[in-house]
Amino acid sequence: MAEMETCAECGVPLYISVQHQWMDNGVILASGDEKQRLAFFECGNLDPLFENIADIIGYPIERLIIDTARRSTREYMQHVIPDDVKEMIRRREIDLKIVFDTTFLIWKVMGYGVVSVEDVKYEGGEDDFISVLIERPYSVPLAVGNFAGSIEAVTGREPGIEYREVRPGVYRVIIFEAENPPELKSRLRWKGYDRPYKPGDYRPERCSSCGAPLPLREFRWDIPNGSIRSTVTGRRMVMTGPSMIDPVFDELESELGGMISNVVVEAQKRFVKSGFFGLEEVASEDNMRKKLAIRGLGYLRSLTMGQRGVRVHMENVALPLMGVGLTQGLFERAFNVESWVEWELHDDGDLFVEVGPR
Repeated sequence: MAEMETCAECGVPLYISVQHQWMDNGVILASGDEKQRLAFFECGNLDPLFENIADIIGYPIERLIIDTARRSTREYMQHVIPDDVKEMIRRREIDLKIVFDTTFLIWKVMGYGVVSVEDVKYEGGEDDFISVLIERPYSVPLAVGNFAGSIEAVTGREPGIEYREVRPGVYRVIIFEAENPPELKSRLRWKGYDRPYKPGDYRPERCSSCGAPLPLREFRWDIPNGSIRSTVTGRRMVMTGPSMIDPVFDELESELGGMISNVVVEAQKRFVKSGFFGLEEVASEDNMRKKLAIRGLGYLRSLTMGQRGVRVHMENVALPLMGVGLTQGLFERAFNVESWVEWELHDDGDLFVEVGPR
């Protein structure tokens, strides 16, 4: 299998710099498709966040997470893989294992972990299946959904999913043909990030060789192990679509009512207060604006923070509820107080957050 080239000057994989656009308004887009928004962010809080939500509501959400990741990945992979290649795969003119060896190399570059094909039968029958091992996934349910969605994109067949941990940090995932339950088909009617984005003025220096934003030099790509880490904080990063995460919250809200937004914020706040994020990261408004923009999480229009409270205004926001929980958690850690939080998310992508001591 071919290796993924990296830029000799900045160290960023060329796939990242060529296939993605960092806009001046805090948005990362897939090159050539303005509807495919991505985010580059710390992933160590994802599974703890999902677990906190399930604990708070007493309601298992694992299946929802897997299914929304499946659908989002299916849309992304349908864009990435040319139609003629998909047709050749479906006519079994191309070895499915070769296709996924290439796909899994891309996933390594995106920070998803290491995925390897274990066994495959693809003959056009009802007993077709493919089995893979996923090592050190960035999120267990999201990684399972990523794989299932990729299978669906290339084969055009609905996937059944089985998975289990076979040894610490390694999961066997088996995909086979199975019609999904009707209740899942009616879910996740999500509008996506297809609204117009507001302009910004985030213009980082660019690598003279590959054109990637130079702030990406902070991150080290360990492609053989499928991970990306900040050289400053040591935290693991991932580049993925926020459209795999927000629909889970939307669906929970449709089932459980408006309370779920508060639950997500509370779950994220609890994780932040555990010490995952450092207080020095909110040292200044300009510092936060740059950190959020390089992650594709939106454009920070204003930030004021002190003992009396925090006010935040963001435009083109991605993962808004996680951002609200992050803001509240950092405030409570900084001043060792309990707090209240209020927020407004507008249809144009503006997020207003206010936090104050109780």
